[in-house]
Amino acid sequence: MPEPAEMSIDELQQLCDRAGLGMSREEVEALKPVYDLYAAYARQCHEIEFGATEMIVEYHPDWPEE
Repeated sequence: MPEPAEMSIDELQQLCDRAGLGMSREEVEALKPVYDLYAAYARQCHEIEFGATEMIVEYHPDWPEE
């Protein structure tokens, strides 16, 4: 994952285009600070060493009960 400062507006525009978002240049420029923020959070998550811990995700369709 590139550093936030390494992701140029043009590269972000290409990502948005490949995702089919159809965003204008102005919209991409407005999105860039948000992208940089969440990219930094994602980078922190990727740097965590869980070791041999098994991670489990459970889905309960009836939660919360009404």
